[in-house]
Amino acid sequence: MNIKSALKAAAVAATLICSGASHAAITYGPAEATFVIDAENTPLLNPLAPGVQFVEVYNVQGSSLAADILAFCIQPNVTQHPFTTYTQISNVNLSSWFTDVNSYGTLTGRSALVKKLFESSYASLSGGTDDENSTNRLGFALALWDVVADDGDIFGGTHQAFSAGLENAVVQTADAMLHAAPGTTHYSYTVFAGTSPSGLSQNLISVSAVPEADTWAMMVVGLGLVGFMGRRKSEKSAKFDA
Repeated sequence: MNIKSALKAAAVAATLICSGASHAAITYGPAEATFVIDAENTPLLNPLAPGVQFVEVYNVQGSSLAADILAFCIQPNVTQHPFTTYTQISNVNLSSWFTDVNSYGTLTGRSALVKKLFESSYASLSGGTDDENSTNRLGFALALWDVVADDGDIFGGTHQAFSAGLENAVVQTADAMLHAAPGTTHYSYTVFAGTSPSGLSQNLISVSAVPEADTWAMMVVGLGLVGFMGRRKSEKSAKFDA
């Protein structure tokens, strides 16, 4: 998401090389956008309009996940340059991007909060009315920013702390999502690493649902039946030819 205050920012974007990277050019466009009021006037804000924060959700095109998917910024302090293209990095381990992991390999801190946020709230971003979807998507983006760039506290964070007297529907939604219980849907995480003629751009993240164990079992049984029927057909054809 392009935050107006970041237009002149210079930050080092995280990069990752892995076997799951796709090198095809992936483009993006705006899906939802709005302004929210942050009375703290902190580093994520527009210096030309104190107290105003720009929130945006992207529509990513050309990914192998789908023709068009929603994606969310995970670097709100990095400039989103014009003419950015993206490299898809599939099956991301969250602890590689949000390095909060204990000695037992359990996700903690930011990694766990990102995972919790997606599992509790991502499914609610579509299926409602246009207004509901827009509010939920923008609230999700704001909540994700607070998780990866702050402390997960909408009203008392270090970098963004919204005043209860100035909250709107997007801010309320973000706060509710940060306090929601984890869901049961598990996701595979994909990061889109951005580059442009001007340098590195904001990295984005999206997800795809991971099939449950019983779904995998049904797929295996189905493939087995297809193979069995194909073999029977082949045997009958061989007998007929003889």
